[in-house]
Parts: sequence; structure tokens; C-alpha cells
Amino acid sequence: MPDYETVSVDIPARYCPLPTVRHPEEGVMARRTAEWIDSFGLPLTAQQRVRLGGNDCPGFYGRIMPRAPTDRLQLAVDWCMLMFHFDDVHCDEGPPSGRAARFAYLAAQIVRTLEMPQAYPDGPEDDPVLAAVGDLARRAHRWATPTQIRRCADAHRAWFLAVLWELGHRAARSTPTLNDYAHMRQHTAAGAATLCWAEIIEGGEIPERELSSPPVRALTELAFTTAAFDDDLFSYGKELWLEQTGDSTPSGLSLVDVLSREHECDRAEAMERAVGLCNRLTHRFMTLHHQILPGGSPPLRDYLAHLAHLLPGNLDWGLTADRYRNPDGLHPGAVATTATRTYSPPADTSPPSIPSIAWWWDSSLG
Repeated sequence: MPDYETVSVDIPARYCPLPTVRHPEEGVMARRTAEWIDSFGLPLTAQQRVRLGGNDCPGFYGRIMPRAPTDRLQLAVDWCMLMFHFDDVHCDEGPPSGRAARFAYLAAQIVRTLEMPQAYPDGPEDDPVLAAVGDLARRAHRWATPTQIRRCADAHRAWFLAVLWELGHRAARSTPTLNDYAHMRQHTAAGAATLCWAEIIEGGEIPERELSSPPVRALTELAFTTAAFDDDLFSYGKELWLEQTGDSTPSGLSLVDVLSREHECDRAEAMERAVGLCNRLTHRFMTLHHQILPGGSPPLRDYLAHLAHLLPGNLDWGLTADRYRNPDGLHPGAVATTATRTYSPPADTSPPSIPSIAWWWDSSLG
């Protein structure tokens, strides 16, 4: 096996004054989710097993819901493990033109299974992923309200539609505009699909008038987009390493690449611009969060707490997860990404010149 140079990336100072909190039972959940995924007989190679373990799903959700009951949080951890596998196999690997049909077929079945666990009574025809989704759906239906199930299914539809949008760009070898990428990234990163489990796990149904209100929608989109953009910063070194090894060609589907194209600048300047944008988003999130939190119902306050845990938790997780440090599952430590956290607000806190997301700064929101 050839040797490759380690890729080192230093992310400029990220403004995030929120603390990271960890769940005390992450080790327990890690053992359980490994046993759970094995019980469905997924045809995993040794390399895929390493990559799955490197995702650190308990650490990811343990930072978002650090005080959730372990047995209930296990549902989200298991979903995370399964969907990382689904994402790797059906969204990222192989030529995009060949993946789209298979992805759409499975995505439609996954959504229907989440809505109706009995939709496929004879079991999956050819993919054990669907059997695992069925188990997740049955567990969720035992706890969730009808509204929570609908929200969960809708969140997955949004994610899968965004993946098809992404596959279209990959097939065309095109880079989206910044205006398109800025509002689509929360969906390609499965933002709503990731957080929909929190409401089910906590048990309290958030009143629709609160969840759909413009201020809460803006805050939700801010959190999902900021975390997704941070994922682009973490994966920057991974993309560079895969280019170096010849295992991948640039997709143009990352914030750094989009900004480089939009502003006709090199990647170093694009990285600075990307961090600057993330810092502005975080500052707006903090401002809006403080304004909304006092008047929320208990279920909404729980939800807002999860969003506030997501930002620092995702930053902490992304810098330590082997998903980014061992890109192919065969080269531990191939990528070294470092970052500093600053508590000083950015100098520029004005709305960015991106029409699709500028409404997050509307004065009517508070």
C-alpha cells in the first residue's frame, strides 16, 4: 500500500461562546449500536466497519442531548450509525449518474417505512438497511405522537430531495452558486432529519405555532446551516487527502470551493471567508436565541437547548471524529485539522450578501 503525506489544516479562529457538554453514557451507547448494526447482517467490509466506528455517533448525539435518557437516546445513535452507512454507500461512492436511481428507490422506501413500519410486511427485498429502518420506525412509533412522526418523515424527504439536487451537480460536474448552496446545505447535511429525533426522545410535542413561527424557523435554519458549514471546514482536509491519493476529484460541493469560485480566489482566502461567514451566522444565532428562549413553552425550550448544544458540540466532534481524520478507513491520522475557539464576537455582524438566507436578520424576527 503506497504511503501518502499527512494533510494538515488549521482553521482560523471560530467564534462560538457556547460550552460543550458530554453525555455520561457514550461508551454504553457505542457498544449497543455496534451490536445493533451487526444484528441486521449488513455486508460491511473491514474498511467500512472502521469508517462506521470512526463516525463516533454516540459522541455526536451525546453532545447534542447530553442529559437525555440513555435508552431513548440510543434510538438517535442507532439512526446516526445506519444513516452514515447509507450516506457513504448510496450518496458518496460510485459515479453519481449510476447512484441516483438506486438512491431514489431506497429513499422512497425509507420514508414510507418511517411513516408506516408495516408498509413492507414481507421485509426488504434486497437491502438490509430497510430492515434496520423498520426497527427504528417501530421503536419511534412506540414513543412519538402522530405529529412527531409526520415531522420525522418530512425531515427525511427534505434531506433526500437535497441529496438528489447534490447528485445532479455531481453528475454535471457543476458548482452551485453561493446563493443556492447557502440555503441547500442545511438539507444536504440532514439537519432536520438529525434533530427530529430529539423531540421524540424528549417526549414533549412542540406546538406548531411555535415551531413554524418565523423566529424559530430562522433560528433552526441558522443552527443547521452553521453546523453544516462547519462540517465543510472539517472535511476540507479529507477532500485534499482524497485528491492527493487519486481516490476523488473535487466535487465543488463544499463551502470553501463554492466561495473560491464565487469570489475567484484561492482556497486559502476562501477558507478565511468561510470561517468569517460561520462566525457571523453564530453571532446571529446567539442574538436570536437569547430573544426567543424566555417566552418559549417547555418543549420549545428543550428544542432550543438542543440547537445551542449542536453548535459547540458539532465543532468539538468534527475535530476529533475519525470520519475526517481517517478518510478511507485505512490511514489513521492521514488528516490533522486544528482550530481555535474564540469568545470575541466578529467585527462584522451584518447580514451577508446572500439573498436566500438574509431574512435571518429581518428586524421583525426580534
